Amino acid sequence: MLQEPGASAYDLHFNCFGFPVRVAWGFWVVAAILGWGWSGMLDDAAVRLNSDSPGAPVLLLVWIAALWLSILIHELGHAFAMRFYGIRSRIVLYHFGGLAISDSFGAWDGARRGRVGPGEQIVISLAGPVAQLALALVVWLIGLQVGVRMELSGWIDSIIGSEIAEREFPKSMMLYALFDAILYPSTAWAILNLAPILPLDGGQVMRSGLLLSRAHDPMRVAHIVSIAAAVLLGIYFMQNGEMFGLMFFLFAANNWQAMQYGSRGY
Repeated sequence: MLQEPGASAYDLHFNCFGFPVRVAWGFWVVAAILGWGWSGMLDDAAVRLNSDSPGAPVLLLVWIAALWLSILIHELGHAFAMRFYGIRSRIVLYHFGGLAISDSFGAWDGARRGRVGPGEQIVISLAGPVAQLALALVVWLIGLQVGVRMELSGWIDSIIGSEIAEREFPKSMMLYALFDAILYPSTAWAILNLAPILPLDGGQVMRSGLLLSRAHDPMRVAHIVSIAAAVLLGIYFMQNGEMFGLMFFLFAANNWQAMQYGSRGY
């Protein structure tokens, strides 16, 4: 399911910190779909709140650029961790998010060959979400200093006693959009990726942890946990009207299929 898409003449290519990066055209399409409602909502809110707005199309471009930056940083976290362990890698951003792909050998293949163990695999898997959460933290701290209202910070406010969520919207909706477009996807994407579901980062960590603990039939256990977690999250999101909950049902189906193949010795 999470596989590198085929190359296209419409792909964007560049290098970042020595890592080749390819942005598939599907990334821009899905980013626009995800941000369509968000940009329209903010533009309408600007009218009600007497806040200046550059218009929904510009706000949509802000969302797309912010999502691109957030996912790129997530994959850079994986790529830098791979580089630390001597693994050459490249980055692909596509319709399902992003991939940090090894050029020399896969991180999981390396673990099986003894070159990269489960402990190192845990570091590689966690590096992406940690980098993305670090971005969210930096943006949130800047927002505290600037005094910008940030909706997503409400749960943080309850912990540290901040009153920033109660502040008024800035006169410019663009300022609010810049912070929200980075903070929200960076936090939500990282947290979802930490769910114990293969092939997400959290699932990779779980699988490596089972290997380290020498659990009986670790792959089967990893698939069972993945199926249970994916079904629960799928139900939760669908009940809340989030259609991307369907993605978790696909994860559950893929893990069920992989578990059946594994039990047959394939």
